[in-house]
Amino acid sequence: MIVKRAAAVFALLTLGQEIGAQQPAVRVTTRLVEISIVAETKDGQPVEGLAREDFAVFDKGRRQEIAIFTAAPAVPPAAAVPKLPPDTYTNRLEQLIGPAASPTMILFDGLNTHITDQAYARRQIVRFIEQLRPGDRVALCVLGRGPRVLVDFTDDAPALLEALAKFKGEQAPSLDAPLYDPGIAAPEHFNSWLGELTFNLVDHFDEDRAFRTSRTLVSIASHLERLPGRKNLIWVSGSFPISFELDALPRPQMKSRRPRAVSPEIERAARALNNANVAVYPVDARGLMAPQEYRADRAEVTPSQPGRDQATFATMRVLASRTGGRPYYNANDLVAAMRRALDDCRKTYLLGYYPAHDEWNNRFREIKVEVARPGVQLHHRGGYFAQAGEPDETWYREQVLEAATFSPLDATRLGLTVHAAAGQEGEVNLELMIDARDITFHPKEKEGVWECGLDLWLVQLDEKEQRIKTAANTNNLRLNRATYDQVMQAKGLRLRERLHPDPKAKLLRVVLRDSGSGAVGSVTVPLRRYRRALGS
Repeated sequence: MIVKRAAAVFALLTLGQEIGAQQPAVRVTTRLVEISIVAETKDGQPVEGLAREDFAVFDKGRRQEIAIFTAAPAVPPAAAVPKLPPDTYTNRLEQLIGPAASPTMILFDGLNTHITDQAYARRQIVRFIEQLRPGDRVALCVLGRGPRVLVDFTDDAPALLEALAKFKGEQAPSLDAPLYDPGIAAPEHFNSWLGELTFNLVDHFDEDRAFRTSRTLVSIASHLERLPGRKNLIWVSGSFPISFELDALPRPQMKSRRPRAVSPEIERAARALNNANVAVYPVDARGLMAPQEYRADRAEVTPSQPGRDQATFATMRVLASRTGGRPYYNANDLVAAMRRALDDCRKTYLLGYYPAHDEWNNRFREIKVEVARPGVQLHHRGGYFAQAGEPDETWYREQVLEAATFSPLDATRLGLTVHAAAGQEGEVNLELMIDARDITFHPKEKEGVWECGLDLWLVQLDEKEQRIKTAANTNNLRLNRATYDQVMQAKGLRLRERLHPDPKAKLLRVVLRDSGSGAVGSVTVPLRRYRRALGS
C-alpha cells in the first residue's frame, strides 16, 4: 500500500526553507565519463609514474580534454574506520569500510547455474577467499530467485568463509526445464508437442532470469557507485542471460504503470554500470568443458556447430569489454581469474572527461585511450552508452524507487544518513542528512532561489521483508540564498520525518531519489529496536 502524504510533513531542520508547489523535474545536461585504466607491461607488471599528459582520450574518434586524473596507490594507507553514533544508519560506504585498493563484489549466481556446477564454483570461491591479501575488501552476494547479501565489504576472510559455508545453494527451476535440442535423438523428446511446449517454457524462464539478473546488476552497481575509482564485479555463473552487445539500447515505450518487459531493466543495468564505473569479470562456473557433440548427456554424436556455449562465451566477452573487465571461460582455475580482478585494481589510473558532443541517443560510443610511453599496454572499458536522462514518466520513477526498496543492498549514489529515536505516542522520529553535493540544485537568479526535487519513500516491511505500507512524498524545495549557502557549507541537507510504525513492521527502508539526476540513496533501519524502546 502506498500512501501519498501532504507536503507539510516534509520539513528542513533549522534552515527555514521555502517549500514550493510541485514543478517539472530539472534535468542534468553535463555528464562526466570516467575511465578506469589498468596500465601494465607485456608481462603483466603494473606501470607506475604515468601523468595526465601521457594519456590521450578519444570519444568516437574525437580527442577529448581530460578533466580529472588520479593515480591510485597500490595499497591505500591503513586508516581506522570511525564507528557511527548510536541509532545512526548510513549508506556512505567510504565511512563503513575505509580506503580500499580493490573493492570487489563476488556474485555467486545460482539462478543461472546448474546445482552440480555450483559445488565446483563454491570450492573455487573458498580457495580465492583463503588467499585474500592485506587491503583487499570483498563482499559476497548470492543470486537465487532473488539476490541475497551474505557479507558486505570486509577484509575478514573467516567471516566470508563462514557465511559461504552456511549458504546451501539454490537451483532455479528455469534451469531444470529441458531444452529442446534438435541434436538429441527423437525418442528423448517423447513427441513433437512436448518440444513446442518446451520452447514456450524456455522463453518464459529465460525472460524471467534476464529480468531478475538485470535487477541484481542494478542493485550491485547502485551499491558500489559511491566508492571512488575502479570497482570489480566477479560474476561467477553458468550462463549469462543479458548482454550489451547492441549498438543502441532500446528506450522503453510502454504505457503500463508497472511494465514487466526486460528491455527497461537492461537499459537501467547498463546505465548503473556506466555510472558506477564497475568492471565486470564474467567467470564461467562450468570450468573446462568438452565440445557439445561429445558430451555424455547427448544421445548421439553430431557434427559440431555453434551452440549455446559459443553464444555464452561471446556474451561474456562483450560484458567484459564494454565495462573494462576480463572474461574467463573454458578453464578450471577460477581462482586465478578472481585474483586477476583484484590485481588489476592494484595500480590503476582514473581519467574523466566531459564529452564534446550532444548526441545522447542511447547509442554505444567507442572510447580509445593512448599512452605516450612505449611498451605499456592499457586495459579499459571499450565505451559507454550515451544515454539520455532517465524517463520522466511516473511509472518509471516508481519502478526505480520500488527496485531500491526491495534490493538487499543499499543504493549509495545519493549519500544518506538516518538517525532514529523513539518519539511520543508510539512514533519514531527520523532525522535525515543528505549529502548536498549529490543533490541537483537549479538556480533561478531572478527569483533568488535554488530549487531541487526529492522523492521520498518510507517503506515498512515485515519479518519476511514483505511490504506492509509505504508513505510516499514528492516535493520541490526552494531555498533562498542564505539557506543555500548554509546547506553547501555544511555539505548536508537535513530533513525531519515522523513515522507511525505498523505493529507488524520489523524494518524500515528509507529511499530517496533526486529528481534532477535520478540519483537514489537508501538506508535500512531496524524498527524492532525502537518498538522495544517504546515498550511495545
